[in-house]
Amino acid sequence: MQYAPHTHGVLLWDLFPQFQASAAFKTDDWNHIKLVISGSRMNVYLNGSRTPAMHIGRLEGDALLGGIVLQGPGTFANLSVIEGALEGLSPEPEPDTTSSDPRYLRNWRLSPSSILMADKEPTASEMPAATAAWQPLVAERAGLVNISRVYGRPFPPYQQNRALAWIKTTIHSSKSQSKNVKLGWVGEAWIYVNGKLVYADKNQYWDTKTKKDPDGRCSLENGSFALPLQAGDNEVVVALTNHFYGWAFIFRLDDVKGISLAGQ
Repeated sequence: MQYAPHTHGVLLWDLFPQFQASAAFKTDDWNHIKLVISGSRMNVYLNGSRTPAMHIGRLEGDALLGGIVLQGPGTFANLSVIEGALEGLSPEPEPDTTSSDPRYLRNWRLSPSSILMADKEPTASEMPAATAAWQPLVAERAGLVNISRVYGRPFPPYQQNRALAWIKTTIHSSKSQSKNVKLGWVGEAWIYVNGKLVYADKNQYWDTKTKKDPDGRCSLENGSFALPLQAGDNEVVVALTNHFYGWAFIFRLDDVKGISLAGQ
């Protein structure tokens, strides 16, 4: 069972691995499914269970109004919509448990998107100039820096050419030091510090050689690396491609001793 939020025509199923749960569906028989939706929350019940098979503490789509589509393979019957049957479910979103965690890099600037040709890698010299139309981009819940919320998906899936965006921020360090970083992303990522490439890797759902746990989704399980910092200000830049579904990353330091982050 999976909940996939929708933005700009894109299903962001690969950005939210936490929105998936095992459920005991019956085969060759009817299954009764009940959705209780209250404001920003949703509970999903299966076959009369009093315990939700899946709980969504905050719905992540953009639309507040809409309709219902039932799509197979399968047979659907006896659909009913009961207004106000909220079963005590609060409409307020559950708190973000990471909101007070200072280790997440949350305040970034996002470049205009561009095309990265097949089999080409970006270089620091190709980053858009400071005079380009950079815009602020603040991480969402759980530190997710969600480019899809701005640009959607520029190309249909599986295109050879890829959409490329540059995202930058500043870390001030009290001394020369190295910090371990946990990185979650989908697609291809290149990390630069003060113009030097320090990390590059792929997380591609359709490629068993590059697919990261969990199942090619965006998660801090995807990868880690050492971030070299010099005394003073350090420009940290992420170059990220997209030609599949979601377009986002998560950037978390193991600790923030001796450093300060832009906007935090």
